[in-house]
Amino acid sequence: MLGTARCLTGSGTCGAILRTTDGGSAFAGIPSPPVSASDVSQLRFASPLDGYAFGPELWQTADGGSTWTNVPVPGQVTELEAADGESYALVTSAGSANSTSNELLTAPVGSQQWRQVPTPTPLGFGAQFALSGSNLYVLGGNGDQALLYSTDQGAQFSQRVDPCTAGLGGSVTAAADGSPTLWAACPTGMMAEGMLSTDGGVTWRVATAPGPFPNSLKLAAASSSVALASPAPETLKGAVVRTTNAGSTYTVVLAGTSPSTISWVGFSGPSRAYALLAGSLFESSDGGANWRSVALKN
Repeated sequence: MLGTARCLTGSGTCGAILRTTDGGSAFAGIPSPPVSASDVSQLRFASPLDGYAFGPELWQTADGGSTWTNVPVPGQVTELEAADGESYALVTSAGSANSTSNELLTAPVGSQQWRQVPTPTPLGFGAQFALSGSNLYVLGGNGDQALLYSTDQGAQFSQRVDPCTAGLGGSVTAAADGSPTLWAACPTGMMAEGMLSTDGGVTWRVATAPGPFPNSLKLAAASSSVALASPAPETLKGAVVRTTNAGSTYTVVLAGTSPSTISWVGFSGPSRAYALLAGSLFESSDGGANWRSVALKN
């Protein structure tokens, strides 16, 4: 868990990391990168030893967080994920006329030798990617938004169907069960809709039947039938809603009224899910149906 705490020396707040090795019964502090809390905002671990703190800087550890090394990259890291022994990072840099460009970088887990992944189309504002084992899906962003697909760590890409409206952005997430299922959150203007593909982005269908979702819709998927969405549509009041029938209906599983109260929700497997709600950690072991609060004991 990456957050902030009172600095051990001096004044103000600093980045802080808590780790549990027993499923959340107890947490203990470990060293965090020696930078301010604004220099790293997210945390990913690919193994018990290999981890990454990023956003906007990039720091790596190969010893479970005992020590951290800064990795120079050509811009600000906005997204990072690891799967199947490979790590990927999306790096954004400012261009001309207030535009931005993105580069997709990759490195074997544990290596600090990051290289650029050439893509068939340039990655612009709103670019985003998702991983499912060795399968890599990249949304290109900007008006030329395209869904790119690779099975060989970006050596070759094919183009699949973009589920979202060009120019309005969107995000895609892969199901945690390892199937070729993708869910996409697609802004439509003032509102958003969810899209579902069960064939790796070859075809899509609408998966948000009950009513309009806010434009800030985020999705996390366990399978082709089970997914979590936040914040709730206007017809429901809650922080997180869940579908078990591929988007035909949704029910509230975590209460809350403000979209800002939920900062992250996701699956670590088809059954286990986590959510950060109003600064508190919640855990589910039944695919997001029921949740318990996790005490961050130091």
